[in-house]
Amino acid sequence: MTRRLGLMLRARRFRPPSATVAGDSIPPAPDIPTDMAQVCRHVAARGLFVIGAARSGTTILQNALNGADDIFLFGEPRFHLDAGDADFAARYNGMHRAWSNQENKSTYCPHLLEADGPWWAYLARLADTYRYVGSKIVINPAHAVAECGQLFDFHCRHFYTSRYIFTFRNPLDVLMSTRGLAQLTGGRVASHSEVLRGFFSVVQLYVRALRNLPHVHAVFHEAIDARVFDALGKALELRLDDAMDYYDRGKVRHYSLDDIPPDHRASAAEAMALYDDFRREAMTGFGLLQIEQNDGHLDAGHFTPLGRLSRRVNRFLDELAERDT
Repeated sequence: MTRRLGLMLRARRFRPPSATVAGDSIPPAPDIPTDMAQVCRHVAARGLFVIGAARSGTTILQNALNGADDIFLFGEPRFHLDAGDADFAARYNGMHRAWSNQENKSTYCPHLLEADGPWWAYLARLADTYRYVGSKIVINPAHAVAECGQLFDFHCRHFYTSRYIFTFRNPLDVLMSTRGLAQLTGGRVASHSEVLRGFFSVVQLYVRALRNLPHVHAVFHEAIDARVFDALGKALELRLDDAMDYYDRGKVRHYSLDDIPPDHRASAAEAMALYDDFRREAMTGFGLLQIEQNDGHLDAGHFTPLGRLSRRVNRFLDELAERDT
């Protein structure tokens, strides 16, 4: 089982304005499981999920993977927060229309059922056609700590054997891009500490998943190249020949500490140092995942690289929480 890539690797469910399901419908397949638990057991081994903090490269990675004929990933359906109401296509497609997204694999739920249905009915039907089915999951700064815990519990319960690809990006770029987008769209602008806390909550979630789930990978947005997709393709046992074509370095903006307000530069610099160490260790491959890492060790030599990293992330998250109180 491949656990990582050797090269480098609202607590409310969405409910946009209702939309009418239109177009020709396709009768449901007779062998579609009839409840969520059955569906999850049916498709878990072929589940594929992209996970990352907001503005960390989740969308471009989802699109690159959806370019493969054998993959279908929904864009931010938030299965873990969806109660399973029988109007999933209407809500999901309405949400992406409200975001002005064009219809493609990443933004549109096709009308595969005789009538609209819950998310798991669409997942089961799509699994009849695609080798991997799943979604892109974005963790936004608000409630990131709680949502990461809820997400982990949901996927352990329903998609334990699925594949997980975490995507990470330089936290300075994530910080400035997240706040800049909110200012541009008129949304709530999260504080600097809140954005960094959301980012490192995802790092913490990755460490937890790596230690507990069988198929967990990490990629780094600023270092993705053809070799990364070669390794991912081998892990998924399919070809991702055109995936790299989705990446255009000229469209990616980078920031420096000079772009951060002076009052927040110290925490941003600490975030960068922690990220650089995390990325370096992840690219070489964490070892000894299952050695117990008691946070009370007095001798730092007792910690493996992953244990030290986990402890540092936890301490940094505590410090960020204190700064926002």
